[in-house]
Amino acid sequence: MPNKPAQIPFPLSSFPGLNPQESSGRLVNCYAEPLGEPQRPTGPSMQIWRGCPGLSQHAITAQAGYRGGLLVKNLSYEVFKDTAATVDAAGVVNVLGAFPGSQQVSIARNLAANPDVVAVDIDNGAYKLSTGGAPTSYNGAGSLPQPNSVCFQDGYFFFTIGDSRCFASALNALTQNALTFITVQGRADVQLLRGIPFSNMLLLFTTGSFEAWQDQAIAAPAFPYGRLTIVDVGLVQPSAIAGFEVGFAELLWVSQDYHVQWMSPGSLAPNDVSPPDLNRLIERAVRAGQILEAGCTIAGGKKFWRISSPDWTWELNLSTKRWHERWSLNGGVYGRSRMVAGHPAFSKWIVGDVQSGNLLYPDNDSYTENGDPFLFRIESGPVREFPNATRIARADFDFVTGVGQEVGNYVMTVLGAASGAGGVVRLTVDQTSKADTGDQVNVAGVTGTTEANGPHPILVVDANHIELTDVLFQNAYVSGGTATDISSPPEAIDPQCAISCSKDGGISFDNPSLRSLAPQARGELARASVKNRGFAGPHGVRWRLDITDPVYRGLKGGIMSDNPQVVGP
Repeated sequence: MPNKPAQIPFPLSSFPGLNPQESSGRLVNCYAEPLGEPQRPTGPSMQIWRGCPGLSQHAITAQAGYRGGLLVKNLSYEVFKDTAATVDAAGVVNVLGAFPGSQQVSIARNLAANPDVVAVDIDNGAYKLSTGGAPTSYNGAGSLPQPNSVCFQDGYFFFTIGDSRCFASALNALTQNALTFITVQGRADVQLLRGIPFSNMLLLFTTGSFEAWQDQAIAAPAFPYGRLTIVDVGLVQPSAIAGFEVGFAELLWVSQDYHVQWMSPGSLAPNDVSPPDLNRLIERAVRAGQILEAGCTIAGGKKFWRISSPDWTWELNLSTKRWHERWSLNGGVYGRSRMVAGHPAFSKWIVGDVQSGNLLYPDNDSYTENGDPFLFRIESGPVREFPNATRIARADFDFVTGVGQEVGNYVMTVLGAASGAGGVVRLTVDQTSKADTGDQVNVAGVTGTTEANGPHPILVVDANHIELTDVLFQNAYVSGGTATDISSPPEAIDPQCAISCSKDGGISFDNPSLRSLAPQARGELARASVKNRGFAGPHGVRWRLDITDPVYRGLKGGIMSDNPQVVGP
């Protein structure tokens, strides 16, 4: 029996185990990072477990099935199922036309004065998107066989072909010579899947290896690059690689042995960085014929790389080299993250959304996923200091408290105004995903329809319209304006956490106890405590902490005791 409080072992990475009783703890939509310097600890704890960035909306589209995108000058080219479009910094979407396919694309641009933008669908080949109109199929005037990927480096488009050839275009031009190609032939029993520009090299990934090629300025019509080496680490699927995007500069992919590999600039020696639990999930998904999707983002100064199947998502925090799971709520059930792919644009990282055609971005100041609840869950490893039949008198969890939000700050950009139901002012706005009917907004900066300026209750009409229910429309809209929703939902004003425990090794958890995280600035509440949870089982005691209220989430640790009056070591 313990005679002093026992530390609750929260994991630094997610380790769910093949069976719950094997678990070393789980991190869902949260990650651990150190507080202060290990050699001189001055923080309230050695670690803090923070919530992952939520998702905010950049643009609304009427599309579905996001496939990838790329920023070109002041427009971002975005590809959806059977369609291509552009979007600008304000979220204005322009549909270009049909681009057949449903799988993720590779997309590239060159350095021409008016850049050529080309995307490749592995089932339908190459399409030029920068036509000024609808996308057009591209085959290099008959010189280019149907490619399965495209990339750009040193002035050249590189097109990979399923028969193991790689073609180079003319310099900063979308023209082809039928003789400007090489054959990837270091291994005979592999298939060429993808060309990736990384660290001043062209990496040609096959199902069993990758070849590194480098610019040697070889005169046309010969292929301009020469081969440096072959590395016997392949790519399991074409879309299971990311990190080469501008600004990310760390390449990660799933290799043919179902492991995640990480390679930094200046190196051709990838490192295996995936835990056994993830390796098993990857193998199971590949053998079931599922498509894996890799993606990357940067938020809060941290780089995140993720891998998703239709059923799950795992994410690596590159700053700490630790893994966590990423779940999204869809139809009342938690499953894979709704994020798809990821690329930089407009000072953020744009991602697709598996639940809509909208373009989202990770937002460190958002505690929802575009208005939907965003779960923060930590499951501890077993507290072995509590053997069978030891009383669980109390457990205390050191949360960051006083995180309630009395006032909201959700900004909608006003795009127009007209007369709504009953003659009230109806505003066209860029989004309404985090607003609710009955909320109070402060409208400012509207010219023309100046009667809209000021505080008003609203009615949310749809994804792009709100009505100011207390003011009639009088004057035509001219320009400008913002509508800031200052209402905070009840669950954000006085947020809570749910605390439950398991005495059977994580197979089941008891009914959760709700504890306050305290209203805004009420930081005198130092801990969330539960008492009298019965007796420990033979597997020790595990704890689960859940937060869904849309506030900042931070956990600094926890202890448990067999003495109801003892709360510290």
